[in-house]
Amino acid sequence: MPSVGETISHCLVAEGVKLAAGMSGQQIGPLLDQIANRTEIALMYARQERVAFDICDGYARATGNPGVVFTDSGPAAANLMCGLVNSWGDSIPVIFFAGHNDSTEIASGQTKEIPFVELFGPVSKWATVISDPSQTLGVMRRAFMHMRTGRPGPVVIGLPFDVAKSDVADTDYTPVSSQPRARSGGDPARIKEAVEMIAAAKRPYVYVGAGVLYSEATAVLVKLAECLSLPVATTLNGKSAFPENHALSLGIGGFARAAYSSLPATKLAETADVILTIGCGFKRHATRVLPDAKVRHIQIDVDPKELNRDHLADVAILGDAKIVIQQLLDTAESTLGRDRLQRADTRHDEINKLKSQWSALSEPLLTSTEIPINPFRVTGELMKLVDPTQTILLHDAGTVRGTTSQHYLAPTPRSFLGFGVQSAMGWSTGAAMGAKKAFPEKLIVTIIGEEAFNETALDIETSVRNDAPILVIVKNNRKYIDQDGGNSQRLAYTRFHQGMNVCALVEAMGGKSHRVEQPDKLANALSKAIATVMAGTTTVVEVLTTRINASLHSLWETEM
Repeated sequence: MPSVGETISHCLVAEGVKLAAGMSGQQIGPLLDQIANRTEIALMYARQERVAFDICDGYARATGNPGVVFTDSGPAAANLMCGLVNSWGDSIPVIFFAGHNDSTEIASGQTKEIPFVELFGPVSKWATVISDPSQTLGVMRRAFMHMRTGRPGPVVIGLPFDVAKSDVADTDYTPVSSQPRARSGGDPARIKEAVEMIAAAKRPYVYVGAGVLYSEATAVLVKLAECLSLPVATTLNGKSAFPENHALSLGIGGFARAAYSSLPATKLAETADVILTIGCGFKRHATRVLPDAKVRHIQIDVDPKELNRDHLADVAILGDAKIVIQQLLDTAESTLGRDRLQRADTRHDEINKLKSQWSALSEPLLTSTEIPINPFRVTGELMKLVDPTQTILLHDAGTVRGTTSQHYLAPTPRSFLGFGVQSAMGWSTGAAMGAKKAFPEKLIVTIIGEEAFNETALDIETSVRNDAPILVIVKNNRKYIDQDGGNSQRLAYTRFHQGMNVCALVEAMGGKSHRVEQPDKLANALSKAIATVMAGTTTVVEVLTTRINASLHSLWETEM
């Protein structure tokens, strides 16, 4: 009879799992050996456990499908907590297997024993321990149901050493993925009410989050927007959920103003009379300025905990984004008059005018010749060199998210991978590798700050060793002291007085590197780096940049 470890590996292959990453150890060995025997699953071995989790997180964001993380017991499992909380905060489906003490030793204070469920339960969608071989198939089925239904999130499974080696009598497993996803629609009465409210609005505004990506609802959202001439903005995490080269796209927006909301999104949100939100989290950076109390709000979310969380919506609809948007579209087409369904040229003209103003105000930043280099210039040069349909762009924590995300246009779902609820520094290094494993033919680029790069820099070697070539652009503004973390001169000295030789470290790990100090050298360095990466070698471009406020509202508040 097959062991528990072999049975789990069989279930993973049956569910279509294509990637596993982690670090080995004695307790996880019986499972890891079985996963390694399955050639259907690509293997990556990291230099720290949290990067292994980031790899699978990036893979899941790029594909919508879970990767598998593996670690040994105790401190090894705890060491990936940073990656886990990122996935938990952003609702990313990742399945994590951790080695565990023998089932007979649990709760006895043995070496490397941790309170497993108590530790991981609060920061996962589901956490459990397989304490008996007979539980194996049921745990696997429930794990994939958790990741494929409702609001996704990571699943954590502890596997005791003795249980992993034990035999399983029943191995007849039918994968969850063999059936269509279980989805729920909205209350028809509320759907009708929402359509009537949108139809009566003079200035509707749509604000969508990552829930649209998770539901794979982009195509039907485009149809709804075109049907009713609805301008659409996204959250940072939801960027690419609506094609940003579309005439109705506003780029990143807010409810009503976000830290990095574009001029078109901010102007239309702050003058809206009805706001439709779909799969949004309403975090602090997205709600810098709230809508006027008179603005009507239609809220759609698959998670009942999110509905009416911060205020009472005028219409709250519980349901899967794709199903509910289709309901809205069907109801609009069957109940509204032809005049309301016609293209509203005045709305399109207004959006085009705002986009032109936004472009004119942004151009000096994207083409700046100042030294040290303006970080927006880095994004401007990159945009000229890549095909966004064949590129996946990531960002990291800090101001790089603002200087990267506001102008780069993501034309297709998951062509930009945003993150940010927990915002663990260094996430994008591993996440970029996961995206590369998902789409080896594409150019994978991450833009990261120097301090964040230092958090996970040694795993550049992981990308080299595991054949996952990525382009890492390090915006290094270490020369300019950051006071966000405190005003102490002594703290500033210990933090900033000496930095790492980024290029030397990268070259020592088998990668290639460029250091850019002059803005007129950027295009050439990036072009060479792109060619090197596409030829198969991870490359880091270190750009010496100035420190800048990445929120750009002051541009139009002072100029307009």
